[in-house]
Amino acid sequence: MRTIPALLVTIGLAAALTGCAASGAGTTPSSCAAPGAASQAVTATGAFGKEPKVSVPSGLTTKGTQVSVLTKGDGRAVEDGTPVLIEYTLVDGATGEVAQTSGYSGATAPITAGASNYGALGAAVECAHVGDRLAVALPKSALSSSATGDTGTTSKKTEDAVVAVIDVKRAFDSRATGTPQLAGDKMPAVVLAPSGAPGITIPSWNAPSSDEMHLLRKGSGAALTAKDTAVIKYTAVTWGTEGSDASVAGSSWTDGSGAQTVPLAKGQVQEGVRNAILGHRVGDQVLAIVHQQGTAYAYVIDVLGKVAS
Repeated sequence: MRTIPALLVTIGLAAALTGCAASGAGTTPSSCAAPGAASQAVTATGAFGKEPKVSVPSGLTTKGTQVSVLTKGDGRAVEDGTPVLIEYTLVDGATGEVAQTSGYSGATAPITAGASNYGALGAAVECAHVGDRLAVALPKSALSSSATGDTGTTSKKTEDAVVAVIDVKRAFDSRATGTPQLAGDKMPAVVLAPSGAPGITIPSWNAPSSDEMHLLRKGSGAALTAKDTAVIKYTAVTWGTEGSDASVAGSSWTDGSGAQTVPLAKGQVQEGVRNAILGHRVGDQVLAIVHQQGTAYAYVIDVLGKVAS
């Protein structure tokens, strides 16, 4: 699994392209980037999922982010929080030259629609459908500020454009969709926000002395093996002595990163976390107590899918 790298491209930018309802928080049409003269001026030929030949008028400029659908897919809709697998070609709007591509090898990690770490590009895939080929015209300032979550969709200033031609290949559920299960005794309480983000309340007693796992939702998808790379979202909270000093140690729901990929081959990730995912099914939500370097953590992990390693 190769993650999508930061776009250190020849146009002089560093863009962070890496890093609800059952399928995610709803997206209203008003939040979707609209087409405009810049995105409509882009053409791309070639098979979906393969590197296209992109044509961009020299000196292309844009006001804000514009998105046109070059080829319409008939797959599931992409909403805020939806992890998607994409292939992309990035073109300098000033020169029409290709600056970077995803490689079109099927080995890129998913990005999460609307996640702040993806900035304008994360916003651009919202409202798309699986099977769409998109022409996205981005102001250069929106790319350079991707790390702050600036989408550049409302800018009134005309700027040089960067063009991304994006093929939306696959989408995952944005949260675990399995059947709710009863949690184990003396475990932390877990409540879910409308988006699916978990809140974890640590009890007043001490954590168990060994790692434990409890199924909160039982999915019906494919089981994960050591040959797989899991797509997950997680929140981890420390479990201090007698419930004291509880704090959020990390959460892909709130840190802007969205869904994460976790290789399940032995030695690729902390063993307690690996054991909490390995063997579970897509759609499961797992409460795992994991001990790391003398500290107990309560993880809530949503198993969203798997991708090729």
